[in-house]
Amino acid sequence: MARFEQYEEPPRALEGLKVVELPCLDTMPFMAASMAAKSFADFGAEVVKVEPPRTGSQERALGPFRDEMPDPETGGLHLYLNTNKLGVTIDLENPRGRDQVFDLLAAADIVFNPNRPEVNEKLGIDWRTLTSRFPKLIVVSITFFGAESAYKNLRGGDLVATHMSGVGYETPWHQVTDPKTQPPLKLGGRQSDYLTGYTAAAAAMCALYSRKSNGAGQHVDVAQWFSMISMVRPNIGFYSHEDKNSDSFQRLYSRQKRAAQWVYPCKDGWVSFNAGTDRFWRGAKKALGHPEWMDTELFNTVLGRASNIDAIEAGVIDWLSTTTRTEAFERAQAEHVPCFPVHSPAEVAGNEQYKARKFFVDLDHPAAREVRMPGAPCKFSHTPWRIVRGAPRLGEHNEKILQNRSVESGDRYAGRNLLKKPLEGIRVADFGWIFAVPHATAWLGALGADVIRIETSGAPDLVRYLTGTDGSVGANRSGVFHAINSSRRSLALNLATPEGQEIARKIIRQSDFVTENYTVGNMAKYNLAYDDLIKIKPDIIMLSGTPLGQDGPFARTVGFGPTTQAFAGLCHITGYPDSFPCGIGGTWPDFAVGTGMVFFLLAALHHRDRTGEGQYLDLSMAEMVTTMMPEAMMDFLMNGRDQAAIGNRDESMAPHGVFPVAGEDKWIAIAISSDDEFAKLCEALGVPSMAADPKFSRLYGRLANVEELEREIATRTRAHARDDLVTKLRARDLAAGPVYNTPEVINDPVFSESSMLVNLKHGEVGERAVPGLPVRFSGIDLEYRGAPMIGEHTDQLMSELLGYSPAEIARLKEAKVLI
Repeated sequence: MARFEQYEEPPRALEGLKVVELPCLDTMPFMAASMAAKSFADFGAEVVKVEPPRTGSQERALGPFRDEMPDPETGGLHLYLNTNKLGVTIDLENPRGRDQVFDLLAAADIVFNPNRPEVNEKLGIDWRTLTSRFPKLIVVSITFFGAESAYKNLRGGDLVATHMSGVGYETPWHQVTDPKTQPPLKLGGRQSDYLTGYTAAAAAMCALYSRKSNGAGQHVDVAQWFSMISMVRPNIGFYSHEDKNSDSFQRLYSRQKRAAQWVYPCKDGWVSFNAGTDRFWRGAKKALGHPEWMDTELFNTVLGRASNIDAIEAGVIDWLSTTTRTEAFERAQAEHVPCFPVHSPAEVAGNEQYKARKFFVDLDHPAAREVRMPGAPCKFSHTPWRIVRGAPRLGEHNEKILQNRSVESGDRYAGRNLLKKPLEGIRVADFGWIFAVPHATAWLGALGADVIRIETSGAPDLVRYLTGTDGSVGANRSGVFHAINSSRRSLALNLATPEGQEIARKIIRQSDFVTENYTVGNMAKYNLAYDDLIKIKPDIIMLSGTPLGQDGPFARTVGFGPTTQAFAGLCHITGYPDSFPCGIGGTWPDFAVGTGMVFFLLAALHHRDRTGEGQYLDLSMAEMVTTMMPEAMMDFLMNGRDQAAIGNRDESMAPHGVFPVAGEDKWIAIAISSDDEFAKLCEALGVPSMAADPKFSRLYGRLANVEELEREIATRTRAHARDDLVTKLRARDLAAGPVYNTPEVINDPVFSESSMLVNLKHGEVGERAVPGLPVRFSGIDLEYRGAPMIGEHTDQLMSELLGYSPAEIARLKEAKVLI
């Protein structure tokens, strides 16, 4: 058990940085800034958390509380989100309090502000005021809809962001058989809050590298809505590339099940299982014992299996009905087929893989006593994630911080060259494929890094054939690939050959990062493991992203995003009340993990800038997903309560859900966070008397009678057109939004005109709309280039970067080293 007064703090990746976290003053719980600041604090930055004097931060009131005894010092969410932070209490509405905040900001590198523009302007802490007063400060606005958009002062939150992004529309993933009784779903917990937090942390590091280049601070605009839209990136590629009559395009308009689902029932629970590719299908035949039904020619191709998915799923479910989760997992993994159990939070906490990797950490807290909580979202080999200080008690560091504040900023960057782009001069040897790693390196490429995608036409990225353009499929025609792989160069290289491996090593000698997400052991097979690379490039920073991490009993298992969400516990807490666990839409968690990778990579680069030391980053997708489930995990770890799904509801708000409106499968998301807001809702729905009903007038009554409350509201919302009702509720300053499918997202007037939707030219399919980064920088012009055709830059890289002659290049192509 760690006792902090005796703890010797190890080197930290972000030592020297000073961060200020301002409180969210909205009644809607919004944890994004807390997660962003936690990311910095847990990797060594000094983070000062500012809280209102009387109530403290929002998470103090939300629990989970041990034995359900509310205590603002010992709630699980507070204890988890505020590790390693210093805590001060300041009244932002008091002029003296604002002066105290300004004193903090004078010494800070970064400030996270989670308030709407109109609130900030009233208090005199808007981004224009702060960047003008503190020219070196990085001001990160974390808002529901963006600090500069036409929606900037609308109220939102986790529910609204999820359903306005298209993620909710796709959840549950291909499990909807009756849309009228199975509404779109939010994800379990507050996933969009924590995603936005990781997005803000990544964006802040990007701005920090801009300041290293030019010495200037800037404004960083992070919107929860855009952060969630970033999770449906493949859909935007479908929409802008595919033939309008194709199944891929038409799927965007319907929630009705029409393809393989992610999770299936088995003898003792549920598993996440997928055999979509030819390789996985061959393995699945072996795992299932070669049943006759699998031998039909109808199932021999990807398209054939997609067209007959109902028959395949019937056979799979029949097999699973006599098979336990463990048996299915072991049989499928023996044949290299993705299959993981659907774990509950309790099962995650007791899982052997998590135990072997020492994921959960214990601490002694002065008020809460012994506490266990989720640990590192990514393992750093030389500057490990550590908790050296528990969450602060309210106002614990007032005297230390407010009375003796140095005005010297911790990160001056003297002597750096002025660069055109923040990461110009940084090179990435990118072996990543599918979604997560390519998304991370797309961020780096947009910031000016030279990202070299090392791939092969012999075993191309599966995403290159996931869909096509205008009805034609090919290696260079996938709208999904183009939506993810912008701003990089492609080298087609056969790593199975010694010469191919030597070419890869030559690129790595001239690189700063190596990124990969192969199955554990594959990089070693090519003599490109971290221990191999530090012999030729001692300061290299290498990131490996895998489903379950590089070590532990299940490290070599095969999986991808949907299976890791099941393993990590998220499917279990996502679903309708008293119903089945759900697969999640929006390609979750791949792009969330990729966003986190940006922060981790730049944190490691920051450490190398200071010390010259590279390191190895070991990221388990499942572990990172579990870091985004603090409510459920802390409830089990503190109380032994194994949370189940509650649909769109919230344990601290009611009503909180989606409700039907006029039209076929049309819905509105409504989140009410106070009694006054409920009265406004009743007025807007034409039933002001409902606000006085003893069953509903107070929050406790609404929570106790939530099913009746939802029926009453649904009866009224059905009489309204969706967008008219949204407008009416927003006019009353309520958190409400339309439940969008992806085409509606793309055609939303604010999103369609945003900087996140960009038109890029591709060498084969011409100019198409693809998603850019979900953030805006006042001081960085992002550099977007269309995704490369496979091997498009092979000759250029071989000659210009590595110095090979035309004759040598021709020989290597003839020898199938370059393919």
